[in-house]
Amino acid sequence: MPVKRWLEVSLPAPPDAQEELLARLIAEEFEGFQIEESCVVVYLPADDVSRLAVLRRLSPSLTARERGEEEWADAWMRYYKPTPIGSRLLIQPAWLPLENPENRAVYLNDPGMSFGTGLHASTRLCLEILESLEPKGWRVLDVGCGSGILGLCALLLGAESAVGVDIDAYAVRTALENALLNGMESKFTAYAEDFLTSGSVDGFDIIFSNIIADAIIPLVPIVAPAGSIWVASGIIEHRLDEVLSIAEAAGLNAPVIRIEDGWAAVLFSQ
Repeated sequence: MPVKRWLEVSLPAPPDAQEELLARLIAEEFEGFQIEESCVVVYLPADDVSRLAVLRRLSPSLTARERGEEEWADAWMRYYKPTPIGSRLLIQPAWLPLENPENRAVYLNDPGMSFGTGLHASTRLCLEILESLEPKGWRVLDVGCGSGILGLCALLLGAESAVGVDIDAYAVRTALENALLNGMESKFTAYAEDFLTSGSVDGFDIIFSNIIADAIIPLVPIVAPAGSIWVASGIIEHRLDEVLSIAEAAGLNAPVIRIEDGWAAVLFSQ
């Protein structure tokens, strides 16, 4: 079977312009992108000429490179290294030998093309907040789950069950594969859905949404009545006050706010 070809499309964007670009990509229903230091990278099938034209309209100065899935895997293997998080977690690339002298809880990760490496500040902040809690026996929901890293790490730290939701079917497949890789398939469920139109937060102890401010704000009236702990991340720093104000108006408190590299994560509670 021939290797599927992809276009790796780089859209130049300094950090202070990335959230607006991400919001426009989401509005155009793009799935599967990652944030780099000075650009947003989008992946789409090499023969998808119409979607490439949409990207050119959004960013006329983009660059595109054709790549195969094997090349993608090789690229991750070159630069993705074991990453300690806080004092208890270790994000371990599945293809590398394990070295764990600090006896951390080890999460084996193979992010595929869903970009859930744990390296971006927004994901690290979520994981740091998670490990500061004691999620033993908790039921976890991750809205925008990507590779499943947040829900699966919650299970590592003692959560009872985790559900991941993402609009990207490829991300859901990767999350389920990572659950199997970590021996957590019996406790983890994931499905592809637009959560804003049909999702429910009932029955969860903690909810993650590591997305962007424009996707977090519509979640406020859905999450606020649930009484769950809510960790919202992917908020670019200059949008933080806006998110806090809307959440406060809905009756939520923000006892924990963490900021790194211009990105913010907030723990909301009643």
